[in-house]
Amino acid sequence: MDNIYVIAPFDLTKEQIHLMEEQMIDRPYKVTFIETLFPYEKTLQKIPASASVIVSRGGLGEYLHTEAQIPYVHIPVTPYDLLRAVAQVYVKGYRKIVVLMFHQIINDTEAFSLDFKDATVQVLSYNHSKDLNQVLQDLIKTEQVDVIIGDRRAVLSADQYSLDTRLIKSGQEALQLALEQAIRTIELKYQEQSKIKELELILHSMQQAVIVVDDKNKIKTYNEKAKTIFPRLIQSNAYRKVVSNETLIHHIDNQEDHRNILVEVESQKVLATTLITRTSGLNAGAIQMFEKLDDIQQLELKIRKEVFKKGLIAKHTFSDVITVNEEMKSLIQTAAVYARSEGTVLIYGETGTGKELFAQSIHNASHRQKNPFVSLNCGSLSESLLESELFGYEEGSFTGAKRGGQAGLLELAHEGTLFLDEINEMSRAFQTKMLRVLQEQEVRRVGGKRNIPVDVRIICASNVPIENLIEQGEFKEDFFYRISTLPLDILPLRNRKDDIIPLALHFLKTEMDRENRYLTWQDTSPFSPLIFYPWLGNARELQNIIRRIVITYPHNEITKDGVEQFFKTSLRKRKKEILIPVLDSYKDMEKELWKKLFHQFTGTKEEFCQKYNISSTTLWRKISNGK
Repeated sequence: MDNIYVIAPFDLTKEQIHLMEEQMIDRPYKVTFIETLFPYEKTLQKIPASASVIVSRGGLGEYLHTEAQIPYVHIPVTPYDLLRAVAQVYVKGYRKIVVLMFHQIINDTEAFSLDFKDATVQVLSYNHSKDLNQVLQDLIKTEQVDVIIGDRRAVLSADQYSLDTRLIKSGQEALQLALEQAIRTIELKYQEQSKIKELELILHSMQQAVIVVDDKNKIKTYNEKAKTIFPRLIQSNAYRKVVSNETLIHHIDNQEDHRNILVEVESQKVLATTLITRTSGLNAGAIQMFEKLDDIQQLELKIRKEVFKKGLIAKHTFSDVITVNEEMKSLIQTAAVYARSEGTVLIYGETGTGKELFAQSIHNASHRQKNPFVSLNCGSLSESLLESELFGYEEGSFTGAKRGGQAGLLELAHEGTLFLDEINEMSRAFQTKMLRVLQEQEVRRVGGKRNIPVDVRIICASNVPIENLIEQGEFKEDFFYRISTLPLDILPLRNRKDDIIPLALHFLKTEMDRENRYLTWQDTSPFSPLIFYPWLGNARELQNIIRRIVITYPHNEITKDGVEQFFKTSLRKRKKEILIPVLDSYKDMEKELWKKLFHQFTGTKEEFCQKYNISSTTLWRKISNGK
């Protein structure tokens, strides 16, 4: 956390400290108050190198800034502070009043004085201690002073001459102003760092070698690729010493833009582009980009590979997660941290909560983002099909196998990510095979005789608690621990009601574009009935309902009454009947029946179990495997 150190050269009151702390309540920064110690070196020792900003005043502030090399904000002395101090000494009977302060405090090195009917006020400044003592001696010699109003250093020096003194204090408005400026200093620092970081990321992510030159023909920055073409970059930042090609030097000297010029540098043929940068019409330098001819050929090869892998990509990022819910925001932050690791992720979440959205976002935030993202629903395939899909097969390994065989999804996901949805549906026997693959990082095709090394990051998802399946003996405990290194538990929509309306509006705009229909609404109140619906199908069910509204809503303006009427009609139709497909297996048909019953139920899970006289464990078992 950034720490602002406030070192006022006067005693702060408890009220002042309290008000400044209140000022920081909603800010992600800490404020620390330090007492002024003498000599100033002692104060300096109290300030750590990690301090973000120093807030102080006068000679003390200038000293701390110079010695600590930390950004410094000075506390001003406002006209009100000055008038208060003058009024206080005047009331006490002083008539020859001298205001004496370090020149930075009053921002004026010229002395001036004010003559009143029975009093004079002189405002003087000093630059250093020797100068300060000379001013005091002159005042005493000419008998122009009864009292000194000054900063800490002026007051201490005046005390040595037995003069009456008053330390001038900056008021609350000055302190708060300085603190705001300190906060702004930190924010500007981060903005600048962010811009520099963005430029560095852009620079180092570019396929071309890049050199940035200033208006004095000095190299400001370059990327790693540039060093492979210009090895002298490491020894010098003088452009002419690094780049010896006269054509390129001519472009820089004459401030000429040129694109894709074939030149030879360091015995290599490259395509060079020179772009002159200008600020307010003046030359600010140039950017030169270089591509080796063999790099261009490699790029073409990579593009052909990407076309071959079409479809094995992740489309979504964390920015696609629509939420205002604080728990979901925290979950996104956790998932972003997971993305930086290679650990196996297990995502829990009911149907429709967005498990694959999170899986794709994790992949796209990882260093594997440019490599394949392969997704497979384990619940939709039999064990034999699952094995051939994941492991691949050799020619002739079974009836119908393709000539030449086929690579499995684990091979296709090499150096990328494999997302296994509904991992809870995987049989125990196949879990054993997958555990070996994860441990050995190699796969053997069905009917094959050799092991193929694979480098794959695994993300799994389950719509039921796997711990329950372990207790029932349906899931291997060692496989569970292997896939659940990094767990994520996505909240169902009914537990984050603040997300319902934002999601509905997002889906509404999407579906209006899809259906080419334009609906209007005055504010978000027409969508308030959505909040009281349980959304057992989560975001997926919400999107379906919104699409139905877009298609069937009878008017162009959406109203609260209209949405309520839509819900009554929709729910009434749903409760009349449940349609399930005729399947080969009775267990599969029963599974569909339980799923649809639970999906349409408008109460809680506990109420559903009570209505149908089953336990919650039995419910999950029936929904997950139909037993």
